[in-house]
Amino acid sequence: MEFFIVMLNHLKRLDWILIGAIALVYLMGLLMFYGNPLDKELFYRQAIFGVAGLIIILSLSFFDWRILKNSSIFIVILYAIGIALLFILFAVGSKVRGVTSWFKLGAINLEPVELVKIILVAVLAKYFSSRHIELYKWKNIFITGVYALIPVGLVMIQPDLGSAIILFAIWFGMILMAGIKARQVLLILILIAVSALTVWNYGLKDYQKDRITSFLYPQRDPLGGSYQSQQAIIAIGSGGFFGKGLGQGTQARLGFLPEYQTDFIFGAIAEEWGLLGILILLLGWTLIFSRLYKNIKRAADNFSRLFIAGILIVLLTHFLVNIGANIGFLPITGLPLSFVSYGGSNLLSLCIGIGIIQSIRAGVLRRNLEDSF
Repeated sequence: MEFFIVMLNHLKRLDWILIGAIALVYLMGLLMFYGNPLDKELFYRQAIFGVAGLIIILSLSFFDWRILKNSSIFIVILYAIGIALLFILFAVGSKVRGVTSWFKLGAINLEPVELVKIILVAVLAKYFSSRHIELYKWKNIFITGVYALIPVGLVMIQPDLGSAIILFAIWFGMILMAGIKARQVLLILILIAVSALTVWNYGLKDYQKDRITSFLYPQRDPLGGSYQSQQAIIAIGSGGFFGKGLGQGTQARLGFLPEYQTDFIFGAIAEEWGLLGILILLLGWTLIFSRLYKNIKRAADNFSRLFIAGILIVLLTHFLVNIGANIGFLPITGLPLSFVSYGGSNLLSLCIGIGIIQSIRAGVLRRNLEDSF
């Protein structure tokens, strides 16, 4: 009986509003696959991923997150595993849409960079929290930059520009959250500009350059590089207020909008659910971001504060880049809309991060209760 009381008290400490908001946006994506008989297999797979994700969140809520804060060896092992997985890809990885970023296990493709994103958040949170007072030193900024640059370089070789952007955003966003001087930010931005020019000349494939130039000059190649973004805009504009109905979207269901299950699911939802559906989707994401921010404010130490901020950065960057590409504000990078697009790697990896956040929250509330006595 005592065991069930402890379990119940623990579950009460979890952020169920955050979990509910994630469930809302996830179900909207899941219903998109149910609405098309041709996607029923994707529906069942995504449903399994969703159940597995919930199990991960609840299970990790019991995990003692302080091992990430206190054990340097554990963090180093995690980082080494993540980098090793990225290296192994070049030997046994499968190429999907021209990118060697997947391990193929039967009918399931696993993308290790999604797990590396969470690992990098933990590594940087550990480093910054243990050197918070000395963060302004260039040595510390350089070392954390190396931690980020290694996976960024390996991902660029695949080549996966979208994931490289996320990994860089994690590093840059977390050094801003940790607190650095204004002149250091300015110098970093100059280095970013120089690096971007170098990557453009020597690091990008021709099709990646085409995506960027098509974004800047869509009228030059409406049936080529800018075709996808143009079809996404058409889908969004044709949805009206209530949409065309689940499974009735012409752009998505008739093949005019490529990859509507992943890269362009926002456009597909806008077409079939209309403005009302988009407002519901944005409400869900607003709740997710606001709850994460609230958990940052409630965090009791620098590590937990930075870890939650890192997960927020991952989700926010995915959100902005994916929707920005759908509405023509940003180039297409192939990034999914987290929790909404089809795929298990991104979903399950983020559930690991959310599960650790739940563990942090439960620990804070438990300590507050103990202190009250």
